[in-house]
Formats: sequence, structure tokens, C-alpha cells
Amino acid sequence: YKLKSNKSAMKHFKILICSVFCLYISACAGIETVAPKGTSAEIQAEQDKQRALAYQGFIDNQTRLYKVAFPILIHNTEFCDKATRPITGLSVWNIHTVPQSFRRVLGVEHNLGEDLVVQNIIRNSPAEKAGLKKGDLLLSLNGEPVPRGEKALEAVQNLVKQSGYKNINIAYIRGNTTKTGIIRPIKGCDYAVLLDNSARVNAFADGRRIIITRGIMRFAQNDSELALVIAHEMAHNTMKHVQKLQRNATAGALGGLAVDVLLGAAGVGTGNRFSRLGGSLAQQRFSVPFEQEADYVGMYFMRRAGYDTAQVANFWRRMAAEGQASIDLRTSHPTSPERFIAIEHTHDEINTKLSKGQKLAPNFAL
Repeated sequence: YKLKSNKSAMKHFKILICSVFCLYISACAGIETVAPKGTSAEIQAEQDKQRALAYQGFIDNQTRLYKVAFPILIHNTEFCDKATRPITGLSVWNIHTVPQSFRRVLGVEHNLGEDLVVQNIIRNSPAEKAGLKKGDLLLSLNGEPVPRGEKALEAVQNLVKQSGYKNINIAYIRGNTTKTGIIRPIKGCDYAVLLDNSARVNAFADGRRIIITRGIMRFAQNDSELALVIAHEMAHNTMKHVQKLQRNATAGALGGLAVDVLLGAAGVGTGNRFSRLGGSLAQQRFSVPFEQEADYVGMYFMRRAGYDTAQVANFWRRMAAEGQASIDLRTSHPTSPERFIAIEHTHDEINTKLSKGQKLAPNFAL
């Protein structure tokens, strides 16, 4: 009986609390004006417009990223070892390459359907020299009809890959006219340059790819600064920093494991603490030097691609203003003052080599 009474009392207490809460809510002040509101149709139309603008911003960033990366990829192949591939400078799309939530809007905005059309052409690329332009509808590559629908992009990518460095005969429609051209692929470094739609000011490389965020695209004031970032990340890949960090971590973990085993034999349980510590310390040991090397090599990559290195060190002054901790704090990266000074010195080194007619290549240790 006592248990039932307690449950009943608790129920009434909860009802009382809710009543008091509702009483206070009802006493809150409300609006005093009659503001105009849009109709459902107006709001839907504006939602569509904003979705279209949002995706157009992504396309614009992607176009800029590819444009800046293209000369870096093709003018530094001698440093990419065997990681090279044929590059055409051609980007294509259809309705199936667009995220589902944007398809209805972009289908209307860009007249996208099942057919594969040219989305973008990189300036001075093999695709531009072949006469292709934005909006051209692809018909065939080397006599093979370009399929429509969901598998169209994959099919074209496979056809280009199969062609290698051989000429690609392409047929396409512009307006109501069928045209033909020849794409002559050129060698470029085989690192996919991808846009991450995150607003964070960040970029990274994983040994195979270069990932640049929307935040970096906004932060880089000009193409030279964006080239600095892309070239830095490509230098991480060409210098095999990711692989070296992994090897260092493994070596450090093995050293720590030896300590764990010795202490375990003595009756001391470590829970593999020294293995984890050894791996972490070994990985951190060369983290800053690897970043410095990527800054140094990247400066050569961007200059070889034709970008001006004169003012790009200011990127790190503005980065310091964005997050002041980098001025003094040296963790996995050098401080921003260190990076600024080193980049300025590298700029001078590059100009000296150019004035003497020397090969434009980083100085490697003997």
C-alpha cells in the first residue's frame, strides 16, 4: 500500500510541476507588431534559390581549385616518382553526379539530365586545346558512344584511363551542331585534388590525395596563396611524409613494446603503455621537420608552376592573426613566425638560382 501511495504522490507532484511550468510559459511576453510573412510557395522558391546558390558556390570553389592545381600537377612530375597519370583538364557531369538533395534545383538551373555534359575546362589544358567548352554534350570517345544515366561518368573515366597517353578522338554537340576534336593527354602527378566543403581553415594530404577545405578557399586571398597550400600538401605526398610517419610510429611502438615485455617479465604490468608512448613520441619527433620540408619543397613546386612567391609568406602572418596560438606554440607544426621567415628565405634562394640560370629544384642532402 505504501509503494502505491508513493507512486501516486510522485504522479501528482509531476502534474504540479508541469502546471507551474506552463503557467510561467504563458506569462512570457509576446510580439506587438504584425510583420509580413511569405506564402509557402514563396518560401519554397527561395529555398530552391538558396540551394542553387549554395551549390554554385561549391562549383565555383571546385573550379578555382582545379585551375590552380593543374599547373602544379603537370610541372612537377619529375618529383612524383611513378605516381603520374594522363591529365586532360576535362570535368563532366550529369544529374546523377549531383547530391540527391540538389538534383531538382540544379536540373533546372543548369539544364542537367541523363546526358553527360562538360562542366568545366581548365585553361591551356588538352581539353581546351581540343576545342571543348562548358556545356558541350559528349557523344563518343574513340568511337565508343558515351552512355547516358547513372553510369555515364564512370564509363567516360574508364575510356580515358584505357587511352593512357594516346590521342582521344571526341565527338560532341554544341547547340545543334555536332563537332569533333582530339584530346592529347599530358603527364601529371597522380594526386587527386579534392574540395572538402567544411568551413574550417584546413588542408591535408594522405599520400594519394590532396584535400583543401572551403575554409582555405575563402582564406587564401589570391591564387598564389592557394597554390602555396596545394604545393605544400603535394610536397607531403612526394616526400612520402605519411609513410615515414607510419614507419616511425611502428619503430617507436616496437621500442616501447620491448620495455613493456621487460617490465612484464619483472612482474610489472604496463598495459602496453610504453608501446603506445613509443609510437606517439616517434611519430611526433619528425612532425615539425616534415612540415618545414613541405613548406620548402612546396615553394619550388609553385614557382615551377609559374606562381609568384614574392608575397606568399604573408599567408602565415594572416594565419597567425586568425589563431594567435601559432605565434608561440610549436606542436606538430612550426610556429607561424618560423614559417614566415623560412618561406621568405626560400623565395630568395629560388630567385638566386633563377638569376644564375641554375636548375629550379630544392637542395637535397647528400
